[in-house]
Amino acid sequence: MLLLTGCSSTTPGTATSAPTMSSSVPAKPSAPYGGAPKVEHPLPDTVLSGDPCEALTPQQLTYWLGSAVPGKPGKAIDRLCNWTNSNTGSFIGVSFDGKNSDGLSNTYAVVRPQMKRFEALPLVQGFPAVAYDKQPGPYSMSCDVDVGVTDHLAFSVEAFPRRDKSGKVDPCPLAAQVAGDVVTTLKQKAGR
Repeated sequence: MLLLTGCSSTTPGTATSAPTMSSSVPAKPSAPYGGAPKVEHPLPDTVLSGDPCEALTPQQLTYWLGSAVPGKPGKAIDRLCNWTNSNTGSFIGVSFDGKNSDGLSNTYAVVRPQMKRFEALPLVQGFPAVAYDKQPGPYSMSCDVDVGVTDHLAFSVEAFPRRDKSGKVDPCPLAAQVAGDVVTTLKQKAGR
């Protein structure tokens, strides 16, 4: 069986394409969004391409942990490194965002609603930062600080004070100061 179709007449005009179905998924907003501040003087995207175990010097680790313990790479979506002084129980973790993470915008839009404590911090060497924790604080066991180095990239520092201070001191200033040391390293890497 053969079917043939055709047009019997022509109508003058302009051909148009058929309407397309619009997606019900909204477009992802451009960073910064979610209340995150803009990074005014961003570092190059490449500063977070390295190993986070090189983010702190042995001298900095000795200052913060009491000894220059070796970093241990962690297994997570983002690249991370953990340092633990088993004698004191103190801990520092540093993670670098992967590409397309949206930096602090992700922290503000996704992490913030899950936290009991979420505080914008003073600029860390010119870069916006935020401290957060699942406990209301200020005397929680640990604290995370995220620092935006571009509108699309950030790094995180998690800090646990030593055992005899745990629950007695606010760990967020410690995490913010360690984040300052990481910024120093990243700025040196960028030639600033």
